[in-house]
Amino acid sequence: MSFPWLREPWLKLLKSAEQQRLAHAYYMRHQPQLGSEQFLLTLANYLLCRQPGKNACGQCKSCLLFKAGNHPDFWQIDATDENSIGIDEVRQLQRKLVQTANQGGARVAVLRPADKLTEQASNAILKVLEEPPAGMFWLLAVEQPEHLLPTLRSRMQWINLALPAKADDGHDELAASLYTSWFEGALPPVIKTKDDAQQWLDISEHLLLDLLATQQGVAASRMHFSSLQQRYRSWQQQYRVDPNALLHAVHECRQLRQRFQQAKGLNLGLLLSLYWQQWAQHDFSSPSGSSL
Repeated sequence: MSFPWLREPWLKLLKSAEQQRLAHAYYMRHQPQLGSEQFLLTLANYLLCRQPGKNACGQCKSCLLFKAGNHPDFWQIDATDENSIGIDEVRQLQRKLVQTANQGGARVAVLRPADKLTEQASNAILKVLEEPPAGMFWLLAVEQPEHLLPTLRSRMQWINLALPAKADDGHDELAASLYTSWFEGALPPVIKTKDDAQQWLDISEHLLLDLLATQQGVAASRMHFSSLQQRYRSWQQQYRVDPNALLHAVHECRQLRQRFQQAKGLNLGLLLSLYWQQWAQHDFSSPSGSSL
């Protein structure tokens, strides 16, 4: 592994393999620029290898097929440029996985980013994982693990890659502008494109989760926008926080994301703006003192 933070999780997987305790499904955070893609494909290669050691041997027929990009027992769904991963794609993949392995070893499926699985597609995978066939492995890479169905997460093992924090990409500043529009009466951000809408939806959810974390006394280091901690605390001191209302707002974000993934032509920006208007009315808190 060329990334040092991948060494420990890799060694843990090797130990599980030596003890014949590998799970049938794993999920991990999807940050390709920090090595998650390398880890994902290295693991897939290792599972398919017929003579693995501390890594795939690189010499057996299975490894040579994998390197050539035409291994008959390895399948991928890459939805990086798609809105969703639908049930038809998953069912097609399932039909391949239940077949006898062409090379007599494992069968491996990779899905990325698995956040884009529709609810139906997630449930289809869940049914397979309830009684997984021997030698079949699912590897899911997710940008936001909390976007996966809880029932699906419960059937998989989490691989903690301990990826370092990404360099500041300006999202703290964007989150601050959204916070200001909710609580200080500023104009809301302008949503110009579909990509903007998806970015603002993620920021909205993370900002709501930070507010909830503040209400629960979570350390700033575990927040998405730690630079806003002081403003979070000020908000908490001046408003009576309803944690259930915050959770409901988070759920609204996730429902909106699911609807956008399933329905073509949905105006995500418009719907998100309507939610912003509701939240700007402090639907999840009520004043307990002076306003912010």
